[in-house]
Amino acid sequence: MSNIIKQNQLKQFYKSKFDNSVNKEYSSPLLISLNETINTDIMIVGQETNSWYGSYGNFLNRGIDEQMKIYEKFMTEEYSKMNTMFWRYVKEIINDEDTTPVFNNLFKFDLGDNRKHRNISKASKTEYEMIIDFHKGILAKEIEIIKPKIIIFFTGHVYDKLFIDPIIKQNGDYKQLYKPISQLSVDEWKCGILDLKNFPGFENFEGKAIRTYHPIYLNRKLTDFGNDIIKYLKNEVKSVL
Repeated sequence: MSNIIKQNQLKQFYKSKFDNSVNKEYSSPLLISLNETINTDIMIVGQETNSWYGSYGNFLNRGIDEQMKIYEKFMTEEYSKMNTMFWRYVKEIINDEDTTPVFNNLFKFDLGDNRKHRNISKASKTEYEMIIDFHKGILAKEIEIIKPKIIIFFTGHVYDKLFIDPIIKQNGDYKQLYKPISQLSVDEWKCGILDLKNFPGFENFEGKAIRTYHPIYLNRKLTDFGNDIIKYLKNEVKSVL
């Protein structure tokens, strides 16, 4: 399926999902746009936006089409220049300057520029439950449309518990979602296979999903296990290029 067809399907889905029910002070949402330069075989999933081009209220004024253009411009013009820890590690595992992956997040927005903490992990219980309820089905639908061959979740334990358990597993111990990787000497708690097709909404996923820490923490643990995980991820990405 071409990127154009996937793009149109994403647009229709976003139009059905993103509405006036969200707090207008949250950041504008990260809405994926797929031009022909994006390699849809590879999806990188982070935690949440960390400020994203104004507020949700600004997004409602712009509309879906303009919001998707923001993503396209970012991935076309800014991605190659990004130099934070997260992006350095993304580009290291891609290891090909001509390949631009699909960039995604567990949460499509953050709490907004006017909050003391943007992180959704800092939201009140009531607010967080509303955010979780809004996000149900979004990631599953994006993956269904985009059909990546490999997904790397740079999410870490806090956001696993915030997102993966209530949205994907919904009950039980989320640690049990991960399968060990035979090529690594670390346990699945540090880096493991997330068998998405066994979870509601992800049944048609045919690729490989790998979950590990956020790059900031991996960088702190380079000599302990970070280097081994990065090497493994590079090899996995190379296998689909």
